[in-house]
Amino acid sequence: MKKLQIKFIAVFILIAMLLSLNLSNISSAAINSSSSNVKNVILLIPDGMSVSATTIARYMLNGNEDGSNKLVMDQYAMGLITTTWANGPITDSAPAGTAYAIGHKSLNGSLGIDANKTPKATILEAAQLEGKAVGLIATSEFMHATPAAFSSHEMKRSNYATIAEQILNQDIDVLLGTGASKVDSKELDILAMAKSNAFEIVSSKTEMQKSNAKKLWGNFSSITGGTDNLSYDIDRKTDEEPSLSEMTEKAIDVLNKNKSGFFLMVEGSKIDWAAHANDTIGIISDVLAFDEAFKVALDFAKKDGNTIVIAVTDHGNSGISIGSYDLIGYDSAPFSILSPLKGATKTAEGAMSLLKEDKSNISEVLKAYGINHDGYTPADITSKDRDTYNNAKVNDLITQFKNEPTASNLIKIMNQKAYIGYTTGGHTGEDVPVYIYAPKKVDKTPLIGVNENTDVAKFIADAMNLDLEKATQKLFIDVTNRTGAKLDGNVLTLNENGKTLVIKANQSIAKLNDKDVSLNGEIAVLIDGKFYIPQSALNLLKSTSK
Repeated sequence: MKKLQIKFIAVFILIAMLLSLNLSNISSAAINSSSSNVKNVILLIPDGMSVSATTIARYMLNGNEDGSNKLVMDQYAMGLITTTWANGPITDSAPAGTAYAIGHKSLNGSLGIDANKTPKATILEAAQLEGKAVGLIATSEFMHATPAAFSSHEMKRSNYATIAEQILNQDIDVLLGTGASKVDSKELDILAMAKSNAFEIVSSKTEMQKSNAKKLWGNFSSITGGTDNLSYDIDRKTDEEPSLSEMTEKAIDVLNKNKSGFFLMVEGSKIDWAAHANDTIGIISDVLAFDEAFKVALDFAKKDGNTIVIAVTDHGNSGISIGSYDLIGYDSAPFSILSPLKGATKTAEGAMSLLKEDKSNISEVLKAYGINHDGYTPADITSKDRDTYNNAKVNDLITQFKNEPTASNLIKIMNQKAYIGYTTGGHTGEDVPVYIYAPKKVDKTPLIGVNENTDVAKFIADAMNLDLEKATQKLFIDVTNRTGAKLDGNVLTLNENGKTLVIKANQSIAKLNDKDVSLNGEIAVLIDGKFYIPQSALNLLKSTSK
């Protein structure tokens, strides 16, 4: 009997131990599941970068005539993203950026609002509510469509003063690009507003790299002659003007000091601009610069272990292709058809900036763009030989440029010589690739296959454990028709519980009984005649009586 009791006790103890071990594993699994979120997300947007643009850029890597070497981002291609806006297949950058920012389709030219003209919290704003640092980088002015989509709420992307005011009041930690002179200072003094919001303003690469500021604004337009956009990378004055990768590195350095993590959006803005101009050299220049910025983000993410890097363009542009109508015998064309592209040392914009007023140095301009001033031989428009026929057309274009030296005529020469085709000078509606690097704990399957552009925002929000809907409810309460509300232009007055709150659209400071109260970067917005304020502003009107 005693032996049976001992055996029973032993079995009981063994079962208990197994149950305990199993429960421990379940508990551990649950913990691991809940820890699948990451602290940081770096979203890189190569504006207007079609698939053919990355293909051509790949051939331009050193020693890569056959295209066998890949861009850094190539190995992280995951799936395809549709690029539609609410009402059509070909999108403008404003609703395209908005889809990535808020997870909703939007209207043509609109920023940070859905198709019902209602403001929605962006990933950047939701990240701020969780105490994370945030930053925006662009090679254009900071109020341009893509950065503005993540940091403003406005019906018209052209309303730069409104957009700039919102962005500068958003308490963003890092803002790198240009734009100070894009708005008349009489309408909005951007520099003064930036200083009043505690930004340290830097205007050169050296100043940026030396800065130890917690809030940094790089306004680099003075380097580029006040054009309010940065140079194409190949045209850049490397000792003065920061590259996209250098700005990315600096932003990460500043933002990573926040223990709660950060969200950073990096835009390669001028890929789109080059595509609009059909300037193949400009496209190549800034696709390669974008790939370098991707590598900077990737290197940080791999070392950090708690960061996701996503790269995805907002839309295609130009219908660029390897091969044009004049590529006779396209299936026998050698890799060398693209070699003329390697001869350029400047984009069309950069080459044309060399042209003297008396036009005496046309040969210098052509050389900078990789074109032989004297033309190419053999050349015969009647020849059935591909290159002989093409040279004749190229030579005619060179003559045309000499007679009328414009950027457009210069661009036509190179595209003809390298057999690059274009269908348009506008945006295109094709799907675009999404590139993702993430720690192993992150489930990337939601973006495998073909997905909507709005799914990118949802993926990022889930990965960072952000609730965009709750953030919207916190930040944008419609008080237009609230009892005690009076709207006068862009100023709202609310009277409740014997208190008076006055708040101006685009501002993050309210007046409570004539005393200024900070809303800590949460702004009021006026959209389509409706006035929205954050919950923090409404809380100021609550009764203090028990």
